[in-house]
Order: sequence, then structure tokens, then C-alpha cells
Amino acid sequence: MRSCSRLVRNPQHASFAKRGKRLVCNQAVSASAPPLHQSSSSSSAPSDGKTLRRLILLRHADSDQTSGVRDHDRTISETGRRQASQVAQLLKDKGWTPDLVLASNSKRTKQTLDEMCEVIEELGVVDAHYYGSLYTVAALDGQTREHICDCLLEVIDDVRNKVVMCVGHNKGWEEAASQFSGTAVKLKTASAALLQCYSASWKDVLQESAQWQLVEVLVPAV
Repeated sequence: MRSCSRLVRNPQHASFAKRGKRLVCNQAVSASAPPLHQSSSSSSAPSDGKTLRRLILLRHADSDQTSGVRDHDRTISETGRRQASQVAQLLKDKGWTPDLVLASNSKRTKQTLDEMCEVIEELGVVDAHYYGSLYTVAALDGQTREHICDCLLEVIDDVRNKVVMCVGHNKGWEEAASQFSGTAVKLKTASAALLQCYSASWKDVLQESAQWQLVEVLVPAV
């Protein structure tokens, strides 16, 4: 596998703290890159000036179950590499090219993104943030949506960011996709829930009361 050398990243763990039962972001590991040009949606913008905002919730690709390797350090399998390439091609074909990435800092999450860079060249220069807390919170009941929103609000820009991709783990990713859309969503490995909503700002659309439209769930053929 050829690593995408331009992918903006830092391997250090982001810190997090618990307040009661809620995880709170303290720091995102990040670096900035020039914003991408994103082609306009075929949907017409509403007359009130609200902007179409898109959210991709992607589960990491299939990973190896190697004995003696801790869960955080598991690597993606050959099947996972093919899955990541396929879902990247599906996103590219649909014009859903991310201009901001938030991800768990697990090894299999980073390798999933490396494989996707081979297909979506622009993905290699987006602003990417890796959170240790996104790895941790996905295992907890019902907290992932709120934590994703908290992390996004730390770094997102209303003007530059129109298509955001969050990459992580079940069970949290299925729960979050279901809560955002108000419908049950199943995410197999390397599957992506495509969500969209018109709003005046990301702050508005990331409120708990906001209802997103589930456009499609992309599932690799392998």
C-alpha cells in the first residue's frame, strides 16, 4: 500500500476528559491545508440563503484480527483495502468530495484514508483532525452524535466547509447516523451514510433538534 504522503495528519492522540457520562474534546490534532474547490450541488439553494451542508459518516474498512495486537493498532486487511478504494470511487462519482475530515486516530482508520487518497487525489490536501476520543466514544451508548458535533464545532468553517467526512467505528457510527437522520441506519465496514441539510450555519445544523436527510448509504461490493 502506498501511503498518501500529502494527507494532513499527526499520529499523536487527542486528549479527552469525562464529565459525568459525557466525553468532552480538549484538543484536536490537526493541520490546515488550502480549501478544495467543491462542485455545486444539483439541488437549488433555498430562497432564504441557507446553504446545503453535507455530512459523510464512514465506518473504517475491514481489519485484520491479529492475535496479540491491541484493538487500536489493528491494520486493515486486503479486503479492507479494496473496500476503501471502492467507497472512495463511489463518493467521487457522486461528487461528495470532503473538504474537511474528522477521524478516530486508530491505525485502521488512518489506513482507510490512505487507501481512499489513491482514488480521491484531492483528499490528500484537506484539513484533517484526528481524535483519540472519537475512538473511545464509539464504544459507549448513545454519545457519538453529540461528541461528533462538539468536535466539528471546534474546527469547522461556515464558508470553506460544505462536505465533511467523519471516519470511525461501530457501534457509535451506526447510532450517530440513525440519530442524525431519524431512521435506522446499518453501516458495514467501509460503508458511508450520506446526509445533507440546508442551514444558515454549521452551528444551527449541528443542534440536537436538527433533522438531516439520509440521501443514501454507500456499500462497497467486496
